[in-house]
Amino acid sequence: MLEARALRKTFARTVALDGVSLRIDAGEIVAITGPSGSGKSTLLHCLAGIIRPEAGEVRLDGDRIDTLGETERTDLRRRSFGVVFQFGQLVPELTAAENVALPLLFDRHGRQESLRSARSLLDRLGVADCADQRPAELSGGQTQRIAVARALVTGPRVLFADEPTGALDSLAGERVMDALVRAARADGTTVMIVTHDNRVAAFADREIALRDGTVTAGVTA
Repeated sequence: MLEARALRKTFARTVALDGVSLRIDAGEIVAITGPSGSGKSTLLHCLAGIIRPEAGEVRLDGDRIDTLGETERTDLRRRSFGVVFQFGQLVPELTAAENVALPLLFDRHGRQESLRSARSLLDRLGVADCADQRPAELSGGQTQRIAVARALVTGPRVLFADEPTGALDSLAGERVMDALVRAARADGTTVMIVTHDNRVAAFADREIALRDGTVTAGVTA
């Protein structure tokens, strides 16, 4: 389904990815692990079409996406991908429900329809009581579950989560991971999680370890 072939990416003189190849099948939960600076986030951003590799290929269902222009890659992310960033990155002026509905509104869905979909997802993720609160009123765990809801609201084929529990305590982190796993099992969404935490990796079907920009191991749970 999603495949990387010999990806290479550098920043200044630092090699972030050095020939990374992998394949992720539909419906899998895959953890990308490794120490800080190993290339985990860069790999996720290349696979999600956020940045372009300097060499190699990224393919979705056999079609290259790394050669698409910026507008085409943005459209692809809107149609097929959902992204959860480390600190949620909610819009502070909007309520939780409005934040979740935002991708639908960008696609010109009706406001009331979009908010209904948002509230339904918030209820499913256990944060329905936060729907009318703004980010400053939320805990870290609530913020991340709302970010997961926003990433899921368009029904993405692939959900990318970059250190989704990195700033959370263990209980809040488990709640976020439960939400991601439920999304994969209930909807068949492919989930790719970047993490340095072995407890988070244990939720995955498979683990791919990076070090110094290269794949060092692949483990099936």
